[in-house]
Amino acid sequence: MGNIGEELKRGISGLNICEECGGFCTENVPLMEGLPVNAQVSLMEHSIHENLKKNSYLFREGEPVDSICIIRKGRVKLCRYDSLGREQIVTILADHDIIWEGMFLDGSIYPYSAVCLTNASICLIHRDDFIKVVNDPHAAMNTIILLSKKLHDANERNMLLSTKDPMARLAGFLLYRVDRSIDDDVVLKLDDIAASVSLRTETVSRKLREMEREGLIERLGHARIRVLDRDSLKEIYVSQ
Repeated sequence: MGNIGEELKRGISGLNICEECGGFCTENVPLMEGLPVNAQVSLMEHSIHENLKKNSYLFREGEPVDSICIIRKGRVKLCRYDSLGREQIVTILADHDIIWEGMFLDGSIYPYSAVCLTNASICLIHRDDFIKVVNDPHAAMNTIILLSKKLHDANERNMLLSTKDPMARLAGFLLYRVDRSIDDDVVLKLDDIAASVSLRTETVSRKLREMEREGLIERLGHARIRVLDRDSLKEIYVSQ
């Protein structure tokens, strides 16, 4: 892990830390990157570690925002429901992703719920603890970069949902997900894909079968899709 990793190891010696994190809750988290070692150690010392079961809630829509939530391991969906009770998935997060939007705004509440799609290991750093130790230009720059990325992702999602053709919308979504994956696989159930792109599950299933017949994707089980031809998917998406 390099010199910083070794310093962190020495700094957290004797702290009450969870086995899943190994104590390195701040490692590989962009918001924390570049912080002095003593600041990272202080944050880890005050962090809360939780192991949540599949389908459990990390928080619910309308609850106050008071902590940075670090997903150490697992997948979590951010979702809300429309006036008809239909689920709308905002995004799906995985290892090392963080939830922190609105944390620095007084009276901020979550505009969505966070539900575990798998068993998940979560680390929570309270807003007040973060503010106490963060007085570093690197942290400020990382915050700006993350905000820019969030804005870019939101714009990309809006463009995706404005695509009228179901095949093109689904192709764009698969590209969006696989670009954020460590391999060429999209690991999501049909219902989650449908809620993410505002299409009926039956429509998603039918379009995926068409893509598979054309050799664009391969379906591996009920919740894993392997993208075989990104160029063709992109052509379908941008042509609409």
